[in-house]
Amino acid sequence: WNLTERRLTMLCRNGRIEGAKKEGGIWLIPTNATKPKDGRSSKAAAIMKNTKKLPMPIGISDFKQLVSKYYYVDKTLMIKEFIDNSPKVSLFTRPRRFGKTLAMDMLKTFFEISDQDTAKYFENKKIWSCGEEYREEQGKYPVIFVTFKDIKFSSWEQTYTAIREVIAKEFLRHDIILSSVKCNEYEKDYFRKVVDGSISEVSMSRALSELSHMLQKHYAQPAVIIIDEYDTPIQQGYTGGYYEQIIGFMRNLLSGAFKDNSDLAYGFLT
Repeated sequence: WNLTERRLTMLCRNGRIEGAKKEGGIWLIPTNATKPKDGRSSKAAAIMKNTKKLPMPIGISDFKQLVSKYYYVDKTLMIKEFIDNSPKVSLFTRPRRFGKTLAMDMLKTFFEISDQDTAKYFENKKIWSCGEEYREEQGKYPVIFVTFKDIKFSSWEQTYTAIREVIAKEFLRHDIILSSVKCNEYEKDYFRKVVDGSISEVSMSRALSELSHMLQKHYAQPAVIIIDEYDTPIQQGYTGGYYEQIIGFMRNLLSGAFKDNSDLAYGFLT
């Protein structure tokens, strides 16, 4: 029957094998007994039959979309580690297609203040069962999220323009700053210059630190800053012959955002 002794003993005890009896601590099974059907397998098959199959999330980096429509391997306990250890800045170094962007979008969805109910994406995940102190962190912080994955140009001028446009788009996502009574006119003027492209390159290198400061003033909460694939434009600069320019700019941009920034709650880079 290809069954273990333990499984056979259980079947005998439960009366699943007709004619089996126990004598002197040993179960005796008739030679003509038939192998009982495996109720476990039939039960599992019934569950599988009634379970809707979901597609695999190949190429999906949107956390909300993924947990709503695709299979998802629960990695939300990563959030608990950050809350417990409170690292100021974390760097993720993993190969391509390893799930870094998805992990960053998960962090953004969890931490970001939103008009929508984003708690629903975590209520059946592991982080939600960790306790009230972790649930209170959900939807608590303003989040700055930029990705440089598509900054792949052959000249510094094109690269700088692309970086400025990416950051300007993120500024527009926080256009509530322009109507905030807690931010002054100087800060709002800086905001407008980033958006319309009239800002100088030197001033632009302060963009992330300035935006985090404005968000902290408006929400009275430090910001979470997430930068995905920060190294892509640097690699392009190395191969394109403008390495010194991109290194100088990125050094100031990242230093202002992450080094000794009192307006920063968490910083994440990939």
